[in-house]
Formats: sequence, structure tokens, C-alpha cells
Amino acid sequence: MTALSQEKQLYLYDFIKVSSYKGLSTTGEVKIQKDMSNNLKEILEGNHVIVVEDIVDTGTTLSKLLPQIERDYHPLSVEVCSMLLKRTPAALPCRIEPKFVGFSVPNVFTIGFGLDFNQYYRDLLDIWIISEKGIKYNWKLS
Repeated sequence: MTALSQEKQLYLYDFIKVSSYKGLSTTGEVKIQKDMSNNLKEILEGNHVIVVEDIVDTGTTLSKLLPQIERDYHPLSVEVCSMLLKRTPAALPCRIEPKFVGFSVPNVFTIGFGLDFNQYYRDLLDIWIISEKGIKYNWKLS
């Protein structure tokens, strides 16, 4: 979000924390863990909305989140912008493809620049692939 906030465009933004991962795999269940604003409906209703994602993988999160946004907040339109789009065979047949994509990445677990592995590595300034050795090391820390 820091990179986006440096753009000199007029827009409103708010945050929600949504998760469908535990460790390396998706749970298949989408949880909205935080609604950062008490006036999210006021911000979204009747406006064009762009959902900004860090990565689109299987599409589980977006396939559950977007209908909920449309149902609960009644925006004029909803589009998706994602920093990364994973090229994965595990993509759901109904995976929602982002309208705007920064980079397409192979089917590997990526960390850094906001992407985490069990809450670690999010603060790296670049995007990295975490190796099996890194994953095993991380499990020892937990």
C-alpha cells in the first residue's frame, strides 16, 4: 500500500484483513479477520471499487470476498488489482482473474514485500521464493 499511496491520485482507501491460508496451503475457508473501518459501507456504497491483492493463487479468497462485497456494500463496480498472479494448476475453475496484474509468477511460495509465511518475512523489501530449507527452519521457530 505504501507504493500505491505515493501516487498522486484522489481516492479513498480502507483495509480489511482476509485470509484463506494456514502454513503453505489454503484452508478453502475465507476469514475476514479485520474490518479496519466502522464506515466501510459508507466508503464503498455507490462507488467504483478496486480490491488490491498481494497475490492471486487458487482464487479462493476472491471467489468468496467479491460476492460478499457486492452483497453487503453495493458498489457501482468491483475490479481486482494484484501485484502477483500465480501460474498454478490448482486454480479454481471459477478463479477470478484480476483486471490489473503487476507480475505473473511460477507455482512457488513467494515471500517479501508484504507477502508472509506464517507472519514471517513480510517486511522484506523484495519478493523472494522461500526454499524447503527456509520452510523447515521457520517451522522450528514456531
